[in-house]
Amino acid sequence: MQAGSTGAPDHFAELLGIESLHSSFEQSACRLHIGEQHRNALGGIHGGLIFSLADIAFAAACNAGAAVYIGLQAEVRYMSRAEGDVLTATATLMGGSRKIAHYQVLVTDSRSTRIALFSASAYRLSE
Repeated sequence: MQAGSTGAPDHFAELLGIESLHSSFEQSACRLHIGEQHRNALGGIHGGLIFSLADIAFAAACNAGAAVYIGLQAEVRYMSRAEGDVLTATATLMGGSRKIAHYQVLVTDSRSTRIALFSASAYRLSE
């Protein structure tokens, strides 16, 4: 998976098995096929993995243009237990200014159940 405007690969996304479906500054989507290594001790999808999937979709969107952005703030609300073997994170630009971009990322499972809502803001470093 490429890290947007830098052109460098996202090694952490690759380690987790996350694939990019599409990315633009306005919206991006990433998908993850769940394996046993992604589960917590209770057998559910690890919350840190869900956060990471959403964060990677957020980074793919805000860095899809010519500018370089870094995260300022992020929070997640876990809404439901994931079912099935695929998670999808869709990041959508909600607004911003010349230097700040605000996104919401919706994480869904293979049944289209809303698993988590991730909100984040990014700061533009350069053009």
